[in-house]
Amino acid sequence: MRSKLLLCAALALLAAVAGAQEPAREEERVSLSAEDGWTLNARYLKAAEGAPTLVLIHAQKSDLTEWEPLFKPLKRYGFGYLALDLRGHGNSFVAPSGSTTTWRAFAIDGQDNEFNKMLRDVEAAISFLSTNSVTGAQTVLVGSILGANLAIKAAAIHPEISMVVAVSPVLNVNSVLSVNPLRAYGRRPILLIAGADRARQYAEFQILNHTAQIACGKQNVAVIVEAKGFGPGLVNKYNLRRVLDWVKNPRLPDIVEVSTAAPAGLTPDATGQAPADPEQEPAPMEGYSQD
Repeated sequence: MRSKLLLCAALALLAAVAGAQEPAREEERVSLSAEDGWTLNARYLKAAEGAPTLVLIHAQKSDLTEWEPLFKPLKRYGFGYLALDLRGHGNSFVAPSGSTTTWRAFAIDGQDNEFNKMLRDVEAAISFLSTNSVTGAQTVLVGSILGANLAIKAAAIHPEISMVVAVSPVLNVNSVLSVNPLRAYGRRPILLIAGADRARQYAEFQILNHTAQIACGKQNVAVIVEAKGFGPGLVNKYNLRRVLDWVKNPRLPDIVEVSTAAPAGLTPDATGQAPADPEQEPAPMEGYSQD
C-alpha cells in the first residue's frame, strides 16, 4: 500500500514538473511594422515545441476575424498562428502619415497600388516570426482570395517559407496577380482549396492548379474541391483536420476531394465557361464579392 502511495506521489511530482516546463500557450495582441511605415494589428499564438506557425492572411474587404473559427483547433493541434489585419482593414487603419484610412480609398489598378504593397504586410509578419525564433521552415502562409494571391507571391520571393495553403486563389484581385508568382514558387508543397459552384472562379482555379502542377511538380500539389463556397468558409469543420494533417505531413498522397454534391457541369474541365488564357494578363476585379 505504501509503495503505491509513493508511486502516485512520484507521478504527481513528475506531472507538476512537466507542467512547469511547458507553460500554457496564450494568444497575444501584437503590432507589426511594415517596411513603409504602416503599423498592423495582429493576434499571435506561439506554437508548441517543433510545431509550425501559420500566418493567416485574410481576403479583401475583410479582417483577421474571418479566421477565428480556426484559432481553437490550431491551438489544440499545437500549431501557432499569426493573424494580421492587412493595411486599411480591421484595426490597421493608421497610415504612415498619421492619418486614418481604409481600403475604400485604395486604387484597385496598378502594379504598385496599396493592394500590391500588402506584400510588405506579409513580410512584416515573416519578420516578426523570425525575431521570435520561428524559422522559415516552421512558417506556413495561409491566405484566402486576395490573401491567397499574397501568400503565393510572398512565398515566391521568400524561398525559405516551407509551404502555402491557398484558399480560393484567383488570377487577379485588384491587380495582385497570381500566375507568374506561382510559376516562381518552385518545388515546395502547396495546397489549393476551391469551391465548384462559381463557374468563373472555378475556371481560374483550374488554370492555377495546372500551373502549379507544372511549376511545383505534381508530387508537391494537393487539392481540395468542395461543392460550394468561396473564401475562408471553405476551411470548415468537415475538412479542417485534413488540412492540418496535410500541414503536418505534406508528403502524404495528394488530397483530391471533389464533392459528389457538386453541381452538374462543374466537374474539372467542364465549368460551362472557356478557361482564360494563362498567358494573358487578366482584368482586375474589384474586391471579388464573397456573397
